[in-house]
Amino acid sequence: MTFNETISFLSDYLVSIRKLEDFISFDLKIPEKWGIPKSIVDEGKLIPFELDENGYKGYSFVCNISDLDIDSTIDKIKKTIKLNKDKEIKEKLFKETIDTLKKTFEKNDLEKLKNLYFDFKIEQSLIDDTEEGQISDDTELA
Repeated sequence: MTFNETISFLSDYLVSIRKLEDFISFDLKIPEKWGIPKSIVDEGKLIPFELDENGYKGYSFVCNISDLDIDSTIDKIKKTIKLNKDKEIKEKLFKETIDTLKKTFEKNDLEKLKNLYFDFKIEQSLIDDTEEGQISDDTELA
């Protein structure tokens, strides 16, 4: 990915890019409700900073100035963004499904509802997946 493509991808979150001696810092603003999984960020390479923008928090992703470290850090930032966006979409879908189900219960009589049946054909591996890719309050750094 070119530098321009990377900057374009981060444009909604990027505050600044700084050179600090032998290090580079990607300073980002992310929504307050987002989490950053510990599995994505190496200890000491994520530094919170004050941000004067309501609804957002600031983080500096710091790495050595080398192609490998910069690429790895950008990949971690992208993964964090993707996981959080996916979580937001899932929450929205869940709420929409609950609303639809609630309307179904409100509009139908009890006898019809007694025959209501749900059949979710989801692979067991998806249900048991508690590995990386899951974001919860206990995995957030800060």
